[in-house]
Amino acid sequence: MFTKLTDTSKAAIFSVLVLCLSVGAALVIRMLGLSPGFGLFAVWSFTPTVATLIMLLVVTREGYSKEGWKSLGLHRLGLSVWWIAFGATLLITVAASAIVWATPLASFVVPEGGIVNAVINFLIQVGILVLSFSLAEEIGMRGYLQPRLMSLGRTRALLLVGLVWGTWHMPLYYFVAPLFPVGNVLLFLPLFYGTIVAASFFFGYLRIYTGSIWPASIAHSVHNAAWGVLGALTATSSPVLVNLYLVGDYGILILIGVVIGAIWVGYYLRSGMNEAQSGGEAHQVTATPAATAASR
Repeated sequence: MFTKLTDTSKAAIFSVLVLCLSVGAALVIRMLGLSPGFGLFAVWSFTPTVATLIMLLVVTREGYSKEGWKSLGLHRLGLSVWWIAFGATLLITVAASAIVWATPLASFVVPEGGIVNAVINFLIQVGILVLSFSLAEEIGMRGYLQPRLMSLGRTRALLLVGLVWGTWHMPLYYFVAPLFPVGNVLLFLPLFYGTIVAASFFFGYLRIYTGSIWPASIAHSVHNAAWGVLGALTATSSPVLVNLYLVGDYGILILIGVVIGAIWVGYYLRSGMNEAQSGGEAHQVTATPAATAASR
């Protein structure tokens, strides 16, 4: 339909579209009375993918060529940074929980079913999320939106992706309340946007370095699964303070950890990202050409 749009124009149209879809999805969830579960998250999480499909198939028609689909980064695995996506993301939540366990506010408890059961449950959750809800978000945010903002510069692009991504969440929190309690709005908004923007840099660096959205989907999934599972290992008499403001999805300790993680990833991968953005292949740390090809 519009074949001459600039990348920033495509990004702007996508942003408006995905935010409108988020409002619509939240209203549908509220109207149907869906409770947190597969149905609710299917309606909600797939809106970025739907927005991407509309952009590719209707607005720009880039989806009628192989290159249009390749731009999403689904064709590369990015294996060389999976250890960062999984390990560094998990470390952030584990470290935050350990800090709280070391205070009088909370303590570590063995959950019903034991530690092994909790670990298995965590791994299963990560596997499901990587291929479903997290991937659906990443296709839109890191797959479609981020590359079309990169002409603005790396920092500005990742900041804008984070702001769009954070705002995309807002209808779910405010139209479907009290399913997702936010607590004091003066604390919620800076903590939430800070965490989301920091994660946008963390995940975005992995996307730039590898040209793939799979590492971002893994990191996203590990975060979403870890804070819930680790919450079950935490006993506290101050659940709002501990489980919401300290080590919740956007708790202050999680925010600090994600900021540190994003800074470290940006530093560790900087040469490979510079090479990728200059038109070369992203640096890979695999041992052989065959392994390198498999990881791309």
